[in-house]
Amino acid sequence: MVLAFGMALHELATNAAKYGAFLAPGGKVGVTWQTQAAETGRRLLLSWVETGGPAVEKPARKGFGSRLISESLAFELDGDVRMDFDPAGLRCTFDVPLPSVEKDR
Repeated sequence: MVLAFGMALHELATNAAKYGAFLAPGGKVGVTWQTQAAETGRRLLLSWVETGGPAVEKPARKGFGSRLISESLAFELDGDVRMDFDPAGLRCTFDVPLPSVEKDR
């Protein structure tokens, strides 16, 4: 789980430096997360939000990085990834199930 998230966050940071919020002097990235109870168990909701960068446009095609983020993370972690190419800044949300943790007795 950590490897998949690490690769996705690395790709988002690289893209923010090349095309997004980190390209502008006042650009920022906010990363928040929370856990949430669901019928199938606990879920992790992680949000990446860019602000203050150049205007965002939805890419004409999905490149390697976008496929890595959306398809492989969703497949490897059995979760959902939503990428919103808002002109004010990219928003990416991950919603993945958390493995159950049982205390040793």
